Amino acid sequence: MNQLVKAFTKSILAGDVHSLLELHSSSIDSKIDNFTFYEKIIKPSMYRIGDLWEKNQITVADEHLATATLKYLLATVFTHQEALENQPKALLFCIEGEHHSLGLELANEVFKEKQWSTRYLGANVPVKDALTFISAWKPHAIGISIGMTTELTRLKECIEEIRAHHQEIDILVGGRLVSHYSLDFLEKSKVASFHDLLELNKYLTDMSNGLVSLKG
Repeated sequence: MNQLVKAFTKSILAGDVHSLLELHSSSIDSKIDNFTFYEKIIKPSMYRIGDLWEKNQITVADEHLATATLKYLLATVFTHQEALENQPKALLFCIEGEHHSLGLELANEVFKEKQWSTRYLGANVPVKDALTFISAWKPHAIGISIGMTTELTRLKECIEEIRAHHQEIDILVGGRLVSHYSLDFLEKSKVASFHDLLELNKYLTDMSNGLVSLKG
């Protein structure tokens, strides 16, 4: 698997979409399911690229090319299912100040594979804008991604604002920070956290079983 991650990372940095598609096809042919592909190949590659950027071993232009290439791969490979009226709804975004959104894009794919209708707002979303969207669209769940310790205070404020207006909505928080730190305040706010995409998949399976019928 490590060799596959290295090859995947090299192809992303080179912007070689053809090689990436071949790597994905060979993985699926080897009976690696999409959730494992997200977790064991794409995510480590993303972390590796982030580490290279932090160590100044690649340029900002390299990182932007890698991001654009991976987004193109996601749009090309994964089937976007048509949302039905009776599907549960999830709103996903990164808090204001958080600009790394690729992990949340992968989470968005997991939601969709579990038959959720999603709205993906992307990175750096002010809480007031998120609240406006929540009130208008009325999602059953909200997914938030955080990767930087500097944004912890803003995450707390965001959750408090959402809870002040919407006690009933399930809030899920994931991201690199959750994988490395114990964020006790999340449990106090009745917020679920997930460390990886496989854990998110299991959580959504259990959660969807509780939403037996959403038809009026």
